[in-house]
Amino acid sequence: MIKGWSRKAPQGAPLAASLVEVFAAFVSLDGRVDTTEAEVALDLLRHAFPEADHHWLARRLQKALRTPQSTVSLANKLAVQLEYEGIVSLGLQLYLLVEASSRRDRGKRAFLEFFQRLDGHDLGEIILKELEEGYSGSKKLPFTRLTFSSADFADVQLPESTDNYAFRVYQSGEVIIARNTGGQSLWLSGSSIVPGGIIRMRSHQRIMLPNWTISFNDLNFFLNYKRTLQPRVLFINESANGLMAERSRTRLSTIRIDFGTNAQITAIRPTQIKAGEEELVVDQTVHRSFHDVLRLGTGSQVDLESIRNQALEAGGRFRLSREKQTCLVSNDPSVIGKGDLLISPNLAGKITIKITYDPDTSVGELEIIESERALLMNNQAVRSGSVLMDGSVIRLSASQAVRCRFSEGLIDEERTVIQELHLDGISHRFTRHMTALDSIDFKIMRGEMLCIMGPSGCGKSTLLATIAGQLKPDRGHVRFNGISLYNHRSRLAPFITFMPQEEALNPHLTVREHLMHACAIRRPHLANQEHTRRVNSILAELALEPLAERTVGSAGDKTISGGERGRLNLGLDLGSAAEIFLFDEPISGLSSKDSEHVAESLRALARDKIVIASLHRPGASVLSLFDKVLLLDKEGKVAYFGSPVEMARYFEEASLEFNIPTLNRTDGSIGCFNGADFVFDVLETPLHGSAGANESSSFARRFPPAFWQERLESHRLIQKVTEQNNQVQTQLGDMPRAEDNMPVPVPRPRRPQDYWRLFRTHLKRSLLAKFRNRGTFYCTILEAPLLAFLIALTLRASAEGKYEFATGLHIVTYLFLSVTVAMFLGLTNSATEILRDLPVLRRERNTRYGTGLYISAKCTTLTLLACIQCAIYVSIGHYFLEIKEMWFTHWLWMSSTAITGTAMAMLISTVVKNERAALSSIPLLLVPQLLLAGALVPFGEMNRGLFVGGDEARENGAEPVPAMFMPLRYSFEGIISLKPQKTPSKRNVAASNSASKFLRKK
Repeated sequence: MIKGWSRKAPQGAPLAASLVEVFAAFVSLDGRVDTTEAEVALDLLRHAFPEADHHWLARRLQKALRTPQSTVSLANKLAVQLEYEGIVSLGLQLYLLVEASSRRDRGKRAFLEFFQRLDGHDLGEIILKELEEGYSGSKKLPFTRLTFSSADFADVQLPESTDNYAFRVYQSGEVIIARNTGGQSLWLSGSSIVPGGIIRMRSHQRIMLPNWTISFNDLNFFLNYKRTLQPRVLFINESANGLMAERSRTRLSTIRIDFGTNAQITAIRPTQIKAGEEELVVDQTVHRSFHDVLRLGTGSQVDLESIRNQALEAGGRFRLSREKQTCLVSNDPSVIGKGDLLISPNLAGKITIKITYDPDTSVGELEIIESERALLMNNQAVRSGSVLMDGSVIRLSASQAVRCRFSEGLIDEERTVIQELHLDGISHRFTRHMTALDSIDFKIMRGEMLCIMGPSGCGKSTLLATIAGQLKPDRGHVRFNGISLYNHRSRLAPFITFMPQEEALNPHLTVREHLMHACAIRRPHLANQEHTRRVNSILAELALEPLAERTVGSAGDKTISGGERGRLNLGLDLGSAAEIFLFDEPISGLSSKDSEHVAESLRALARDKIVIASLHRPGASVLSLFDKVLLLDKEGKVAYFGSPVEMARYFEEASLEFNIPTLNRTDGSIGCFNGADFVFDVLETPLHGSAGANESSSFARRFPPAFWQERLESHRLIQKVTEQNNQVQTQLGDMPRAEDNMPVPVPRPRRPQDYWRLFRTHLKRSLLAKFRNRGTFYCTILEAPLLAFLIALTLRASAEGKYEFATGLHIVTYLFLSVTVAMFLGLTNSATEILRDLPVLRRERNTRYGTGLYISAKCTTLTLLACIQCAIYVSIGHYFLEIKEMWFTHWLWMSSTAITGTAMAMLISTVVKNERAALSSIPLLLVPQLLLAGALVPFGEMNRGLFVGGDEARENGAEPVPAMFMPLRYSFEGIISLKPQKTPSKRNVAASNSASKFLRKK
């Protein structure tokens, strides 16, 4: 609380405060605050002042929005504070705000007036014209501009395969924005730009095009050259060992390459190197795009883009590698070796192909060794072989392909097995009077993304668990390609991945470790090197590279932000081969901007998968990314299924039909839609008065859930009659089938090395999580030695005054307390272990090879911990009590006792529901063992009801029945009956005699 009140303004607070006022003034131009504009303004402020406290910026913007100032007065104020470059940068950012406005015409007029006052010239008009349609005047642009397209006039030429792609990039100071001027959407890390769209580039983002990915560093390289006209110069010479590149010219230099927005190649002396197909002439310069190659005299080639990238990363002198990688791709395990790719069987007939590629040039070759059917590449049949480029797709069958991701060092299988998901009359009850799902029926296809939304308790999580194969419904079927999931669960479950609502993150592991372990568990058949490459790709895709080595932290002590945690939680399944991705509340607790980034990542994932996400109340920008919406009402009844736009129209028609007043419709026109709030206003219309979206749902509703369910059924019936049942039918007859005639492949056979890799992964994850935990540190380093010191110091007493082991009074007591401490350590170490891992175990349920490997790894970790604790305890206790020659045997009995306690606690951890119950069970396990071990109360003095035969059995030295089941009793008897293995000394003889007398007394 005190920390929240002590937040400070950023450095340069006057300028920050002025920019806040300017952004607030533009957001409030129309007299109201639009949510989208306010979010854009806050996002711009956060990136303009990255060291600033975000809470301070949010509060300052909120205050400014309440009492916005005049743009004219603000322009006069900033004219004194800002230099020219700062004014230009402000112009680029204000244009983004104008673009986000719902009334752009008014925003543009205010923009021009503002800059007329601020600059006194036509700067604002130049910015508007350039960013909208391209400035063609005679004045010099006040910022750096770069054009990207496949046309000859572009500053930077794109590959030939990107004919419909084009964009412009602008930079002023630290601000870089991109405008999509092509006909295709541009995909960025975490967001996208539709044709005509504009976005501010962040340092972690990359523009992803077919056959080329442009990083933020690449953009800076091109922009710096455009501004300074200073190229990056390299001198290259060819030798028998390959190409050598150097920063400065030497007597061996053959050609010179000037890297700017293209490559200028000049031959210094006669050479056999060619620029593409053109021979180089001494002192003549040829211009080539980065997608051309240098052809060496030996016939090999090096990509110019690869040379440029190495020039940016390497030092003054480096070698251009020509070593090629070879990979066999086959569905026959007998021909696959280490580093090769084993693909799913029964999808393309028997096939073996050989791919050779150069990771530096991203160029490869395909050789067909064996294939029962024709292979396609770029829709052209391949007979024997072909040249491969980065991003090339080799189509093996209608449902299987191999994608060449040479720039990432990956050759990846792409399956398109699951074509459709159909829920056929799903119903489920938890109790007789508690309905969770009621007759849910819908169908979605590959490439579609479905949003399940509804009020709390409507069955969203239950429905996802049903689709994931983790909760069998009472009635109905979940069908994939027409096959019932629960009739063939083992066959279909590997195609499904499910992210429950709780985080499956361990606070003591790093971001990279989370992804590495997730990839290894989901794809154990791949080598470690392959896992590393995939993790690097996921880190780049989710913009988590700067955080890769950072530990995640706990919910109360986060070391990464909520949005970063959300993206990491999402990324755990990106390394799997699943085709159906289920997410339960993936944006819960995130800010609106972080929610959009996560939703855009889901949208990118859904391009060739089926993605289903449950969201409570998504905003309009998030909801618009989904293809379909399933609206559930109380008791799991379906209130709507269809597209988001149709849902808006459907509920607006209902609100007009039933005269329902809504807070989110400003007029009576159909189509005024503001995310999920408007839908819930109509759905939960109160019987009396009005209820806001945030009020309790306990009020009486005007329309019960059954009303909306029946209305939707009538609406569907009318649609079918109107459309005359002309619905698109799914064609599954041409799909490849397994030997049992099912249109899904048989799971990949498990190999011994797969089991070993899984066990090793579980063990490493368990060891890291346990030994990085401060609680484990205190338990190991402090608890065991402190207990040993306290017990030994207390029991160090002798009948003869000066302490000697032979005359010690409490040796037997010490041994009893030792095994008791061992049992206590074993119980406390493991009572909550499985409970803490439950989110992870639920997440990995469909991909885990049984639970035996997990349990084995966990037991190994806890056994190691127990052995270390017992070794420390025995060493300290024996030192103070002067016990000789018995260290190993006493340690062995203590360790065995601790391991027994570990096993008991792990069993309890699988039965109870929460950690509190698990910890409460420790006294129930320990106290009976203390009473029935025979040390505190001899057997002959115990209650006669505990003996078979009563008093007679007790007097004849029988054992009480409960004591037969107490592990601590056997540990105690074993440890006090030990005798020295070497020649007994006087002291050891006395201790042995004391133990024998004690046992006879028992």
